[in-house]
Amino acid sequence: MEAVLQKAKSFATMYLLLIIIGTSLFSIFVDYRALKKKKLKREAKLCRGLGYISLIAGVTFYVVINYVL
Repeated sequence: MEAVLQKAKSFATMYLLLIIIGTSLFSIFVDYRALKKKKLKREAKLCRGLGYISLIAGVTFYVVINYVL
């Protein structure tokens, strides 16, 4: 178990967090607007929802791995 936690801590870097935040924000703002402009309302809502989920999950993973465990 300790080896798995050590591997997860080495994997969870600031660069990974920035990539997750960047792609999530891109999905929330840019992709959402593009899909809404094309009148793809369901896809736009799904894209925005998945962007928020990705953002929250990525930040939570980083905080838990680096500060809680």
